Parts: sequence; C-alpha cells; structure tokens
Amino acid sequence: MKRIAFLTTVLLLSGSSIALNAQESAASLYNKGLEQIKAKNYTEALPLMEQAIEAADPEVEADAKVIKLAKRNGAIAAYYVGNDQRKSDDFETALATYDKGIDFSPGFYANYIGRAQALEGMNKTPESVSAYIDAGDICGKAKKAEKAEKMYSKAENIVAVAWGDKKWDATSEYAMAYLDKKESPDVHYYLAYALKEKGNAEKGLEHAEKAIELAGGANASKYYMAKAEILEALGQGEAAVEAYKMVDDAKYNERAQYKINELTGGK
Repeated sequence: MKRIAFLTTVLLLSGSSIALNAQESAASLYNKGLEQIKAKNYTEALPLMEQAIEAADPEVEADAKVIKLAKRNGAIAAYYVGNDQRKSDDFETALATYDKGIDFSPGFYANYIGRAQALEGMNKTPESVSAYIDAGDICGKAKKAEKAEKMYSKAENIVAVAWGDKKWDATSEYAMAYLDKKESPDVHYYLAYALKEKGNAEKGLEHAEKAIELAGGANASKYYMAKAEILEALGQGEAAVEAYKMVDDAKYNERAQYKINELTGGK
C-alpha cells in the first residue's frame, strides 16, 4: 500500500519529503523537486513538481497528498523562476510562469505581485493596474496588510504619474482600470481632471463629487478645487464660488480665494 510520511520541514515551504517505494513515481519526483528547492535550484525544481502532479493519481490517498504538496511548493518555485525571467526582461515567459504558480496555489500572494510586475514590464499598463489591485486583495487575505497597501499604492501611483505628465488619455484609461476594481478619492480626482481636459467636464464633475464623497469631509480641499474648476469650465460661476469656499487647506486656499474674488468681482 502506498503511504506518505512527513519527514522534513523546509523553511518557507511547509513541505515534507515523502516516503516512497519502487512504485511511487509521483512521490519520487516530488522528493527530487523538494531537494532542488532546498538547494534553491528553482529552475530544476519546477518541472519536477509539475511531473509529480502529472504522475500522481488523485484518486489514491497518498498521491493526493503528493499533488497538494507539489502544488504548494511548485507555486513557490514558479515565483522564483518567474523573477529570474522577469529580471532578464523576458516578461512574457515570466507572466506565464507566474500564472502557472497562481494555478498551482491561488492563495499564494507572491505570484500575483510578480504577475503585475511582468505586465508592467510588457507595457500593458491598464492590465498591470488591475493586477496590482488583485495582488493587494490576495495580500490582504493572506494577512499581509503592509504588502497589500504597497500594491494598492503602486496601482494608484501609475495613475498619478500619467496625470502629472498631463497624459489625459492614459490617465483616463488607467483610472478606469483602477476604479473597475477599487474605489479611491485620488483616482476619481485624477479622472475628473483628465475628463475635463478631454472636453467632458460634465462627466468629470461626477468624479470630482465622488472624490469628495469618499473623502468624507477630511482633507477634501483639493477635491473641492477640482469641482470648482470644473464648474467654472462649465460656466457655472455661482456654483464654482460655493465650491471654492469649501477649500480650507493652506496649500490651496490662496488660489481658491483669488478665484472667488475673480468670479465675484471682489464682492
């Protein structure tokens, strides 16, 4: 009868060597792969883990355990292999490797991070924005709160850079990719300006108002500035003045007061 014995705990892997006999080819392949992981030979380890999974019979209890362990450790091997490929600028191959790791272990966050980085390297920027948010979500589920925030910040920063460079089409595209996955007052703010500059001030106003709503009154001055400037562009002077009056942050207050005096004639 086939059986599995847990013999060795591997750092970071939660994996174990598997007792085998001459017939246990899946276990043998797994053990060889595990030895390569211990030696940090991830390129050699990954195909061995794949072969172990393919050779195992999921209807057999011992083989089912092989599959579980091989997928877990295969996902880790895939991450390191993908990193080497990405660092060699082979982004497309790296993406396929990270995807393989995700398929092996959907709860392992590292491959999601790698996937986002590979997409960014391929200049598939809207897709990378979405992928960074996905990575943040998985990091959150894995109780990696700091990593989750870094992923969300990375996605938001991609939008911010396009906005800062006044690339309005790109800002709109990246912002929509972000907002399709997650809310952010800043991303609504960037999109509001981009839409105004692209000649769709009415839609931009909606996003400025959404930014104010999400801010909840805290640190909302720049969002009110965006709303006021869009209202002014729409020819709604009185409404713009009221929005400018809501600006109380010293960074924006001087300009807001100037605009109020300009629109009211100093009255």
